[in-house]
Amino acid sequence: MNSTIDLRADLNQEDDNGHNWCLITDAVDQSVVSPGAILKAGTETFWAWVRVDAIDHDGQVHFTPIQKD
Repeated sequence: MNSTIDLRADLNQEDDNGHNWCLITDAVDQSVVSPGAILKAGTETFWAWVRVDAIDHDGQVHFTPIQKD
């Protein structure tokens, strides 16, 4: 199991649409960040599996946590 955080983010930060967001520069490997990608986001002590929804031209990455069904 991968224990590395892919996308460092404050999971309490939300955009106007209720999606979490951070900057592309917060990614460990920017090449894996693309719309639809499933990544581990947050910090070592508080993280979630997320799906990337969009990446803005200014480098903001918008994502939503994946809910357990």
